[in-house]
Amino acid sequence: MEDPTYGSRATPPPPSLSGRQAQARRAGAYLTAVATEAGYDVRPRQGGRAQLAALTGLSLTTISRTLDGKTLPLPSQLMMWATVLNLDHRRMLVETGHIPEQRGTQDVSREAASEPLSPDEAMDMWGITDPIIRKTLSGSIVQAIRLQEELDSADGLRAVVGGG
Repeated sequence: MEDPTYGSRATPPPPSLSGRQAQARRAGAYLTAVATEAGYDVRPRQGGRAQLAALTGLSLTTISRTLDGKTLPLPSQLMMWATVLNLDHRRMLVETGHIPEQRGTQDVSREAASEPLSPDEAMDMWGITDPIIRKTLSGSIVQAIRLQEELDSADGLRAVVGGG
């Protein structure tokens, strides 16, 4: 029997699933290329996969499924790959589709301003728009500033009392 929406009774995969599969293939192709470039023979049963498993701390199955494009590696796993392959962590996240290009290559440094930035201005510059992330980060920044001020005043007091 035909389904007017899809043409058959078979339910199509959700768009996110096929997108994740494409991302897993992209990650596998990228990791295969950079591992090979780094000198690992990652073809099945050639030893490179086992070497990567030992060095990254990931299982041989995880390494193989990742290189074969069957499993999308977690960002934390990519950090292990990047460390072992001596690659830029951010670039690896971009190349595997975990973060978009504009965020991955954006230079967050800037010329020194005459006035310090507020936490909101900094988050705007970094492109942080999620309200929960902004609230959490703002609270952390405010607390860090207070702690630094306390340390600075304690250092100043020690300098006065110590005569230096």
